[in-house]
Amino acid sequence: MTRRNKINAFAAGFFALCVLVTLLHDTAFAHDDFADIVRHIEKTYHVHRSHGFVMGFAGLVVKVGHPAGVKSMKCALFEDQHLDETAADYRLDDIVRDAGKSGWQSVVRSYSHRTGEHTYIYTKMSGKDLNLLLVTVEPSEAVVMQMKLNPDRLAQFIDEHTHPNHDREDGDLEAMAR
Repeated sequence: MTRRNKINAFAAGFFALCVLVTLLHDTAFAHDDFADIVRHIEKTYHVHRSHGFVMGFAGLVVKVGHPAGVKSMKCALFEDQHLDETAADYRLDDIVRDAGKSGWQSVVRSYSHRTGEHTYIYTKMSGKDLNLLLVTVEPSEAVVMQMKLNPDRLAQFIDEHTHPNHDREDGDLEAMAR
């Protein structure tokens, strides 16, 4: 292989790599707000996740089974921990607020002076899917969860479980009352 062919092969490979990185930029290299929030909780409060393997397995089950329209789920639990400094943790507010820069829209943001509980719920549309980011931090526990949902299947699931008798006839209701 001549020197010129090596340079051309290198240039073609470099160009292909640049195209690949550009295409993957929105997926593989996207900013992960979930991971940032979990790292902040771990570093600030010097705590570790509880049930990491179980939560990972639950995420896999959700990804395969899609219960109630949930397409994917990431969850970090911090149970029976000492998160006593939550009342003065203004950095948590900043980190969760920075999620808005990634396209997340705040739905609920709450802080209780009495209990020291921080609660944040953010949503973001991704095509036809709804992404949900939930963060709650209390003095003894915390939960960070991110889910990707099919809004139509979720609405159907909620409707089925809030109105369970809508398909039954009056005779079925009388039989259940006995």
